[in-house]
Amino acid sequence: MFKTIPGMLANTIEKYPDHIALKIKKGESYQTFTYRELGIQVQLVTNGLAKLGLKANDKIAILSNNRPEWPISDFAIFCLQGITVPIYQTLPPNQIEYILKDSETRAIFVENQEQFDKIQQIDTALPNLEFIITFEMVESDIREVVYYNELLNLGKEYQKDHPDFFKQSMDTIDPESTCSLVYTSGTTGNPKGVMLNHRGFIHDIVYSEAQLKLRSTDTFLSFLPLSHLYERLAGHWCPMYVGATIHYAQSVNTVIDDLQDARPNVIVSVPRVFEKIAAKVQDQVESSSKIKQWIFSWAQKTGLKYHSKKIDNQLNWFIKKRYKIADKLVFRKIKKVMGGNMRYPIAGGAPLSVETLKFFEALDMQIIEGYGMTETHLIITLTPFGHSRYGSCGKPIKGVEVKIADDGEVLVKGPTVMAGYYNKPAITRETIDEEGWLHTGDIGHLDKDNYLYLTDRKKNILVTSGGKNVPAAPIENILKKSKYIEDICLVGNFRKFISALIIPNFESLRLWAESRDLKAKTDAELVALPEVIELYSQTIEQLQNNLARFEKVKKFILLPDELTVENGELTPSLKIKRSVIEKKYKKEIDALYDDINTNPS
Repeated sequence: MFKTIPGMLANTIEKYPDHIALKIKKGESYQTFTYRELGIQVQLVTNGLAKLGLKANDKIAILSNNRPEWPISDFAIFCLQGITVPIYQTLPPNQIEYILKDSETRAIFVENQEQFDKIQQIDTALPNLEFIITFEMVESDIREVVYYNELLNLGKEYQKDHPDFFKQSMDTIDPESTCSLVYTSGTTGNPKGVMLNHRGFIHDIVYSEAQLKLRSTDTFLSFLPLSHLYERLAGHWCPMYVGATIHYAQSVNTVIDDLQDARPNVIVSVPRVFEKIAAKVQDQVESSSKIKQWIFSWAQKTGLKYHSKKIDNQLNWFIKKRYKIADKLVFRKIKKVMGGNMRYPIAGGAPLSVETLKFFEALDMQIIEGYGMTETHLIITLTPFGHSRYGSCGKPIKGVEVKIADDGEVLVKGPTVMAGYYNKPAITRETIDEEGWLHTGDIGHLDKDNYLYLTDRKKNILVTSGGKNVPAAPIENILKKSKYIEDICLVGNFRKFISALIIPNFESLRLWAESRDLKAKTDAELVALPEVIELYSQTIEQLQNNLARFEKVKKFILLPDELTVENGELTPSLKIKRSVIEKKYKKEIDALYDDINTNPS
């Protein structure tokens, strides 16, 4: 049994040499790499890096969008016994500078001119950075660069002179050695470098796949950033473990079109993508005739019953017949939007609404939910296939222990717990206790069958001036059910009542405004319209009917601009930086509570 990531790849190459590993659209045609061709490229890049003088334990970063060169470079760094430092392609230069300096990175793979220009801006502040390798041709004002194709040629030269180097390097990798330094996209403070090893990754891959049951004939669509461990492990290494194909989306903005091209069996995504698909269908239904609305409602009920009976092995000819009709009238059109071959989607990174889960179950697609974090090599729990529980993120994978602390915090122990934070022993000791339990910072509970339910982050618990504890995330998720709300950030710590900063879904809001002939030249003018403010007041009031009085949002601000990573308002994994938002909009938030006419009771 292999013990390292390169060992896993070698095993797949031996089993499925001619299977397509990677596929990307180039103009009107496709570039593909079989597993055999992938292995050859990895060997050449490994030797090329050695020719440059790079060696074991050197930190080598990757700053690029998803493309075949990304995983090839990643595997090659592993084979060299180096340490991969993935960097989000959306990060601004100052944040990239922090990661490269903190990690003492010696070389970096850069995708194109756009990303290279970021390095040019910070080059003088990076004394440890010796080599810049670019996937595409760039214009440089700072130093000589090595182009990817040149690196391949260097690899051929080195291979001639050192024919045994690659195999010897691969065969002597220590499974316990740090192979990747992944910087957390923390919502507070500077990111921390998480030290991860081969053993932890392999455990995660093998025991996750035991529940996912992927097939060598599967095609995955890749559109989440490879710099995030979620896409790297669940969207790449898990399918590669079984010999499946990874089809790269052209961009995050072309996913719907890419679904038609790739016709994937599995996609790995954040819940928001699935929620948007469901919301778009619901919008179309609401604007259709009464008879079409009735047919859709009937089809959904039929689909949910079919899915339930199928899971319990209780299908009969009657329900099969009804589902066949529902599929022909309704579901087939929705499935076609997703490529027509989807077996199941995988969701992680945030809680998934029960409504969205049921929407896909009616299509006879169970969304596999997972929970994990960088500090545990990613996956902690997964939904057992065919045994989902609404509101739960599944059960711990084999070998991973989960328990709940007295204060409700989720604790994790096992072979997937990180070695620690790079050069931060004090913070490591705060996170991993003396008994080896990693403190996740998440609040949750386990049911009698060991299914985990998450409620919020510890730091997201708002405490009102009246001493009431209000978990922000569950309320935010309730309000995000509205098609008019793209995102939301609750505030009210040590205040009299809870308020919210709302980022509208401007696409839905503009359609609503147009249908009422409301005029606004800009989004700022749009959110200031009295009619729009009343729409959100009514929407919030309806959605929070079942909340306790102290949990309800009493006032809100409609933000005229979407939050961005570039402005520091979102983490690279698109989580709101609450402290940044509260600081940026402090004046507006204070004004909500300064109003003497406010009566929050």
